[in-house]
Amino acid sequence: MLDLNPLDVLNQRFLKFIPPHFAKMRLSKIDFQINEIKDWIDVKCKNRYSISKLPQIDENGKLNISVFVGFEDHKELTFFMLGCPFIRRNQ
Repeated sequence: MLDLNPLDVLNQRFLKFIPPHFAKMRLSKIDFQINEIKDWIDVKCKNRYSISKLPQIDENGKLNISVFVGFEDHKELTFFMLGCPFIRRNQ
């Protein structure tokens, strides 16, 4: 039987911004793999998530744009950190 996620049907699963209550993590050196990461999350996770570019100040005081991934369910962030092969290979 086909298992439909209501958030997918309503096109509300992927957000263009990271709300404050989401658990988030900075991704490094993967700008070219965003689509692969998004596809992995779509298959493996069930709740809402976001992949966004946000400004961040580095240790030298320079303003950089960093890619962040955020999950509404904190357990899915842990699963993503342990299971996603695209971030494990690059960090």
